[in-house]
Amino acid sequence: MNIAAELASRSLALILGLTLFLAVTTSLMRTVIVPRPLLSLYTDAVRTIIISVVRAIARTQRTFAGRDAVLAWIGPLLILGLLIAWLAGYLVAYGFILYGVGEKGLGDAMRESGSSLLTLGFAGSNTENQTVIDFIAAATGPIVIAMLIGFLPTIYQAYIDREIPVTMLATEAGEPAWGPELLSRSTLSGALGELDQLFDRWTLWAASTRLTHTTYPMLLHVRSPRAGRHFTVALLAVMDAAALNVSLTSTPPRRDSYRLLLEGTQSFNLLYIHFFAKHPRRTRIPFVGRFLGGRQPSLSHPMTLPAWKEEILAVHEAAAQDSAEGMPRSGVLALSAGEDQPLHITRADFDRAVDVLTRSGFPIERGLDEAWAMFQEARSRYEFPAYAIMRQLDAAPAPWTGDRRVKTPTMWPSLAVDHLPTGQQGPLNG
Repeated sequence: MNIAAELASRSLALILGLTLFLAVTTSLMRTVIVPRPLLSLYTDAVRTIIISVVRAIARTQRTFAGRDAVLAWIGPLLILGLLIAWLAGYLVAYGFILYGVGEKGLGDAMRESGSSLLTLGFAGSNTENQTVIDFIAAATGPIVIAMLIGFLPTIYQAYIDREIPVTMLATEAGEPAWGPELLSRSTLSGALGELDQLFDRWTLWAASTRLTHTTYPMLLHVRSPRAGRHFTVALLAVMDAAALNVSLTSTPPRRDSYRLLLEGTQSFNLLYIHFFAKHPRRTRIPFVGRFLGGRQPSLSHPMTLPAWKEEILAVHEAAAQDSAEGMPRSGVLALSAGEDQPLHITRADFDRAVDVLTRSGFPIERGLDEAWAMFQEARSRYEFPAYAIMRQLDAAPAPWTGDRRVKTPTMWPSLAVDHLPTGQQGPLNG
């Protein structure tokens, strides 16, 4: 190789090495250090490869339980895969840099890079420039490993905090969870008076989950210990229970029901916008009746919630607008198409739920036509993003949760009213 060609080769290698170093460092900082939902092409590439491979293997399973067992590996593999990808990226980056500033061949430069990065010390250089790079590489490897070790407790603590309420809900709403069953079991156990406290806890849970899962996206793929449980299914079930509560009754306090519907809707919308919508920056996004990603203040239609006071509606609209203003424009994706789609829940589905509630003794205080219209209005705010997320994550196929990527029969929980003695109803109507 003549001098000009070698100089060009080493210059190109140096540029590639520095570029790769910046890409890997940015990926590491955006994923582990900065507590914001920041995009990284390097991280996204690793995530896409791992998820695609595991999903392809999962499709070979005939049952949902089999698919769930395979998909449960996505979360751990993402953590391990990112560590390997970061170390491999640094190894190649330092190898190119050593080749660019030194006189060794590319193979020897890669060997020296690996020796320094992993602190093995079997290869080195006597030149000053390369020695400095060796020292930096020797510090990089342990730092990356230590950062990931420190990152793991954060991830798994967030996972445990998420799963404790989901696990508890299995006894309250069935497994998989279903909104009408939550109201039914609460009625039969005499716990209707505690619904406000339950909805309040899940309001806090929805906000916490929204924060942790937008900050650490790999949590989306860390699945529950049982195939019949999934955090998105649990949230949807509790929101459906809240929507049914405000639609069918008129006397109990319902402030916590509405707060849960607002926080839950924001959680589904933001998770969908950040991670599951397909067309970034192409449309404005309705966010609880407002638009994201643009300065146009006009509405396609006013935000309404069933049986809601105008004063508190104004508070909810203001909260929605604040959230819209806080959304990064680069993270806003197409959600508006779902607004015009009809509900997947039919009147027959609603009537079946009302029948279960009637048998349990739940107080029905409105006409069913009025209640159905109110329930439709409430559910139209969150059904589309919730169904899209559950389809992509292949969540447990519970009732009222939509279709899956692979056609899967609906898993029904055991209904408490079916275990009542024949002819007996719940405490209020029995």
